[in-house]
Amino acid sequence: MPATLSALLAHRPFQLRRLTDAPGDPVVIAWAHSSDLADPSPFLVEGQMLLTTGGQFSADGSAAFARQYVARLQAAGVVALGFGTEVVREGTPAELVEACVRLGMPLVEVPYQTPFIAIARWVAEVQSTEARSRIDWALTTQRSVSLAALAGGGLAAAVRTTASGLGCDIAVFDPDADVVTADSALSAASRRAFASIRADVQTLLQHQRRARVDVEIGGMHVSLQTLGGSRRLRGVLALAKAAPFDAAELSVVTTLIALAEVSLERSQDQRISLRALMVQLFELLRDGRVAAVRKALGDIPTGLPEKRFVVVSLRADETGPALRDTLERRASDRRNRLFVVEHGDVFVLLADERRWPELRRLLAARQVRAGVSGVVDWDSLDAGLVQAARSLDRAGEHEIVDFAALVSSSFFGLLSATAVADVARSRLNELLSSAEGRQRLFEATVWLRHNGQWDPAARELGIHRHSLRSRVEGVERALGLSLDRFQDRAELWALLAAIDMASGDAPA
Repeated sequence: MPATLSALLAHRPFQLRRLTDAPGDPVVIAWAHSSDLADPSPFLVEGQMLLTTGGQFSADGSAAFARQYVARLQAAGVVALGFGTEVVREGTPAELVEACVRLGMPLVEVPYQTPFIAIARWVAEVQSTEARSRIDWALTTQRSVSLAALAGGGLAAAVRTTASGLGCDIAVFDPDADVVTADSALSAASRRAFASIRADVQTLLQHQRRARVDVEIGGMHVSLQTLGGSRRLRGVLALAKAAPFDAAELSVVTTLIALAEVSLERSQDQRISLRALMVQLFELLRDGRVAAVRKALGDIPTGLPEKRFVVVSLRADETGPALRDTLERRASDRRNRLFVVEHGDVFVLLADERRWPELRRLLAARQVRAGVSGVVDWDSLDAGLVQAARSLDRAGEHEIVDFAALVSSSFFGLLSATAVADVARSRLNELLSSAEGRQRLFEATVWLRHNGQWDPAARELGIHRHSLRSRVEGVERALGLSLDRFQDRAELWALLAAIDMASGDAPA
């Protein structure tokens, strides 16, 4: 406990007597000092108790002087006045008592046998004991916070322990200014405060510099501290408390900041290291081994849709590091039921149909180009991939195209329907069954994309035009088509479009 006026009065050896009531309780005394100057205010500090023997008070007992004297003390931040009797005059001047009552200054009478130095020493000893106690408390709390994080609870446990130790509410904002970790027992006032500071958090993150900002919101003192290094911020730590944090509390906050930065940095590194694994798991999903993938994800921080989901395709070269980090962070929270993976030249999202509207709003806010399949299940994942690819091909800049809209507006959108794709695969089975056959189909695709012109198609493929003509003729023979006729060319294009080769990708 700090030194207070009530504790000083309760110290019996001093035999102090209260002459006026304190307007606030408790009255904390930072220091005690004596002076008989008529105006000691230039030499005083805020929070001080002034002790005087009254030599500055004239014998005529001027009430005006007493009021001016007390007013100067209040302006200087003096919290209490002690009057020592029997040194210069007997008793405490009535005009001083009246002035202290009128202006609300706590006044204490100090008997002759109590030296001022004893009061000053008592205040100093109490402050020293309090300082040592706060240091011990801070060290103990810092240790508890560290152990909570290291015991397996991670950042969430460290936040809970810190909030409990400081008697405050805490939230951690991610780089998108969304709350990712918070004490589960946030007060209503803190919830309102955290909701209202999102713009401040976004501003701190946009500046990409380490910073700390303290604001007062709805009677709450809110402290914001960026996490991570300049130009690579990982988030913002927000703490809400009824009163500002003292030095000991700030030392505990510093420990939490260090743990939060390590935790967020580790999470980022982990997400990056898991990218190659996500590719392998995605292939297992395409093979229908969903149960095996769910089992593998038991120890991996990533989500997966339940039964019905949409496939979303984004161009990989348009998916910048910030957007990718946002999507992978969302996927790392299993509650979002989102799976993200880089697949060839596209970035693929498998989004649970119940979570898709929220994710769509995020993509729209980021002004991305995306293609979206209809709602599919795990048995029709490949069909969903084709639908999303078709939709992405038709999407303009900053546009999200749904497959349902594509089908309704374009005949060729129908070619990606599952039934049509099955017919196409059956028709092309002889060529699709070998790597050479798939290469011939790809070459035919390039030729068709160049409107049947041999020279530009051959240049793109890096072969002689006579070689290209010979290979296309092989496709003709295998399918029983005559590619000199428009309808046969249209049939081949439709078959290739249905199996997603007309996009121009080289066959695997």
